[in-house]
Amino acid sequence: AQLTNSSCPSVPQVLKSCTEFIEKHGIVDGIYRLSGIASNIQKLRHEFDSEQIPDLTKDIYIQDIHCVGSLCKLYFRELPNPLLTYQLYEKFS
Repeated sequence: AQLTNSSCPSVPQVLKSCTEFIEKHGIVDGIYRLSGIASNIQKLRHEFDSEQIPDLTKDIYIQDIHCVGSLCKLYFRELPNPLLTYQLYEKFS
């Protein structure tokens, strides 16, 4: 599944697509702070898992821009090893 695939050293497509879309359409307060509608987040996740690059310009995503930001946060939460890796946790804290 593309959403959970983190073995590639480059930026994953789900992050590229979502951040580019947010930069173009999502300049609103709290874009990463506010959550999107759960059903829209799951629908978007399913589209990334089953398609190469879903159409983020669909009305459902334009009207609920926060679901795109929520998907980015979900991606980072589900990484097998967090960005601030377990091995470096003591140094960070």
